[in-house]
Amino acid sequence: MALTQSILPTVWAAGIGAGGLGLLLKHMLLDEPNSVEITRYDVMEANLPDELDGLVICQVSDPHITAAPRNRAAVAKAIRSVQADLFVVTGDLIYQQGGTQPFFDWLDALGDAIRPVVVVFGNAEHKRTVRTEEIERGLADRGAPVLNNRSITMNLRGGTVQVVGVDDSHSHHSNFTAAYREAKGGLWTLLLCHTPDGLAEIWGERADLALCGHTHGGQIRLPLIGPIFHNTGRIHGIVSGWYEGNSLTRRAYGAFRVKRVYVSRGLGTTRFPGRLLCRPELPVFTLRRSE
Repeated sequence: MALTQSILPTVWAAGIGAGGLGLLLKHMLLDEPNSVEITRYDVMEANLPDELDGLVICQVSDPHITAAPRNRAAVAKAIRSVQADLFVVTGDLIYQQGGTQPFFDWLDALGDAIRPVVVVFGNAEHKRTVRTEEIERGLADRGAPVLNNRSITMNLRGGTVQVVGVDDSHSHHSNFTAAYREAKGGLWTLLLCHTPDGLAEIWGERADLALCGHTHGGQIRLPLIGPIFHNTGRIHGIVSGWYEGNSLTRRAYGAFRVKRVYVSRGLGTTRFPGRLLCRPELPVFTLRRSE
């Protein structure tokens, strides 16, 4: 049941008393983080190769797995319910070093339900207290390519998809030149970039679809106000959902050859382990050839 239909009227009626505050905290810390929303979109593309018509891509962003269970069971349940041709993880796999082994246990339990999968890192993987190489090795051992500043081509449903991955820009590990060095101009191209701030570094490179995360959609959104923070510094107003055309060019402050960008609200939480009016999201995209 929607928060505005159930929890907030109760809290307001209680005058934010002890009972009302308890209900609000329960919703923020337990109910909403465990209410994963699977959002589904058709991506219409006039020049889409026939072989890619109907291809399904699922974005797993910002799970922030920790030593504590938090909502990882709910996230795993949502992932298992999706039949996708490709899963892409757009950074912030863990929250601190203590989440590394729990993340791999969680990934192992998902098994083929999240395969094939490719990964780019977020700022969480580059924290000073995190052993980044350990995460890289663990993913390699599990057949999950890490596309930090490089590209690959994948044969999916009989067609070819080019996936370009960029490492995290907040921690100054991004390099679009290296990421696109071996990319081929004539292929349908998916760009993975953890944070929308990385989009400020694109100069002349192109993509048919870019997927980002990092913002958590604001994580805490207030009625009539919206998100109270969005974790971006260079790109403003790109917080969640779709951005394309002139609106995208204006927000990205310059020439832009990415057709469309989707920013996921993410799956986990950071800092404060709760959400308000901003359910965790598992976006699923189906490529469609438009006439």
